[in-house]
Amino acid sequence: MIQRVVFVTPVFPSFTGNGLAMRSAAVLKLLSRWAKVDLLVIPIYNARSTEPDSEVVKLCQSWKTVPNPDWNNFDLPSLDVVKIVGDEKNIPREWRWCSSLWRQKIKKAIHSLNPDLVFVFRFYLAPYVLPNIGALPCWLDLDELESSSRARLARVYSLCEKKELAREMELEAQGYAKLESQYLGRFNRIFASSKREVEGIYSRFKKASVRVLPNSYPKSLPHPQRTATGSARLLFVGSLGYFPNEDAVKYFNREIFPLIKERCSVPVELVVVGGGWKQVLDPRGVEMLYEGVKFVGEVEETTPFYAETDIVVVPLRSAGGTRIKILEAFSHSRAVVSTSIGAEGLDLLDGVHLEIADRVEDFTDKVIALIENADRRTSLAKKGHELFKTQYLMKNLELHVPQYFG
Repeated sequence: MIQRVVFVTPVFPSFTGNGLAMRSAAVLKLLSRWAKVDLLVIPIYNARSTEPDSEVVKLCQSWKTVPNPDWNNFDLPSLDVVKIVGDEKNIPREWRWCSSLWRQKIKKAIHSLNPDLVFVFRFYLAPYVLPNIGALPCWLDLDELESSSRARLARVYSLCEKKELAREMELEAQGYAKLESQYLGRFNRIFASSKREVEGIYSRFKKASVRVLPNSYPKSLPHPQRTATGSARLLFVGSLGYFPNEDAVKYFNREIFPLIKERCSVPVELVVVGGGWKQVLDPRGVEMLYEGVKFVGEVEETTPFYAETDIVVVPLRSAGGTRIKILEAFSHSRAVVSTSIGAEGLDLLDGVHLEIADRVEDFTDKVIALIENADRRTSLAKKGHELFKTQYLMKNLELHVPQYFG
């Protein structure tokens, strides 16, 4: 019987953070309804947080972070890994960072907790955990196939003429595809965020034990539609420190937003909520290059911005997993226009719960049509919110904990 679980994650779980942190928090909360959970954070990227939110702490028996003891100390990749990927240059960066000294500290931290099960959040933590747990059962929340997401990133980097980054992502995608084929079978159970990801896992390892663990959002916060003001406000939520978001904003501003402003019968403003914009955009040129765009930066609470918007736009051209920000928009009862990639992994109907458009002209037309038809906006927002409440509201997923983990 499973009584104690170590939940190993590369980020501090947070119900108000980015998509990765929010997914991590949601999985942690569901696990805590099933067993006693110890949180172990392995910050393989530069973590801005140094401790979990108080709401997350309440879900855990204990929490600990195990940072890299020496970022200047890298071992040569193991012969096993080199043999699998075929060439050292195909080894993904996360696997290169995994030094023997770091693994030793992680092993000590895991075994000090005496768990019955280790639950790993994201596949790129596999080399940090699998060699350290002996015969302990190990589950994996994959969320998305790294090979697929990096292949998409490579294509978008190529579209943006970032050739070196495109090539780097291509090599990582090839490496991850081979590592997934060899390592997915070492996990006793795998969770993915959507049926599409489950199919991708089976394509890598047909004998895998896989279950869908949907994404969720913790609150239902419906707001009445914005009072007519003679203008329209669009909203994009996401950190521009994440390249797919940076690309989405630049693509929308360059290709779509000028057409909307030109053709729409009322003035239109785009509000971008999320950190990182000053690092990827020249603040001195924002007013000239992003006319009609307001960059807010990182905020503690997004609800006021949803309350003051008419339409949420999700013009993503690359990403993976499922889009928690669409769920956030639905929770606030707001109409959404998204690309197919932006809405992937969610059980949505185009034209019923949101509008989907992949071509510039189609995206433009659908945004303008919603701006000029308040009844249509209200209908989409209502149906999106109803779907959210039945399928993606956290408290409803908690009812199925035995089904997920039993």
